[in-house]
Amino acid sequence: MSQEIKDGKVVSFINMKGGVGKTTLCIGIGEYLANYEGKKILLIDLDPQFNTTQSIMDLVNQAEEYMNDYRHRITIRRIFEDTKTISERPKIPSVSEVILKFESEPNIDLICGTIDIIKDDTSNKSLYKRLNKFINEHKLKELYDYIFIDCPPTISFYTDAALFASDYYIVPAKIDRYSILGIRLLNTVISNLMYDEELEITPLGIVYTMRRQEETMKTGEIRWRFEQNKDVAQMGIFSSSTFIVNDLMVGYQGNIASKYSKSREDIKNVSEEFLSRISQISSIKDDLDE
Repeated sequence: MSQEIKDGKVVSFINMKGGVGKTTLCIGIGEYLANYEGKKILLIDLDPQFNTTQSIMDLVNQAEEYMNDYRHRITIRRIFEDTKTISERPKIPSVSEVILKFESEPNIDLICGTIDIIKDDTSNKSLYKRLNKFINEHKLKELYDYIFIDCPPTISFYTDAALFASDYYIVPAKIDRYSILGIRLLNTVISNLMYDEELEITPLGIVYTMRRQEETMKTGEIRWRFEQNKDVAQMGIFSSSTFIVNDLMVGYQGNIASKYSKSREDIKNVSEEFLSRISQISSIKDDLDE
């Protein structure tokens, strides 16, 4: 039986501010689409904190395998390895050398992250294109419905690598007085990369995360000011949000939103809006191409 050829999209989950629920949202949408919508998902962990990797290892009960084996030989580092001599030709690793598959989660594959990427020499700036080359050479968009990249919360080589490979990006954001700074920095990073590389990276929107069920007057005022910013208006805002669920925040049963009744409806709504926004934008692009 021949494998279905997909038309996959690469989506970066990114904010220049940490602590906004970026990883939880990335994993949450990915797991929901995989297990409730039947989508084939590849998660790529580019954050040195490697929380996506830890969460998936916990989900598939392979934390020991990661610590004793995977982190030494099958992580994102393989994609960015440089040649040892000038005469060598760069070699893209095979899929089996980088992507982990799981019997218990057949619709979720993973490229593991590792804290060790902070030690790597990233002075060769051309290497940031390797992730995009890996995706294209192995035709991963024909194998996956969505490729989600969990980005680092800083301006870095790996941020550029994620964005260069992406078709879209999502911005998780908490409603606080410092949120606008992260959005401004992010907009500058993306605008500069698009200009320098002549890229088209489309914002899917900002997703409010970790909201309280009852919004205070002060929080409402901060949100109103945030939404008046031109960068925010340009990115757009999801009508769906995620709300604070203490058990999810502390990982009582892992870091998967659908595993908790209180957060399951949130992630369902955000995921369905994600699919709707992708469909609408794709239709517009198709009409423009005709």
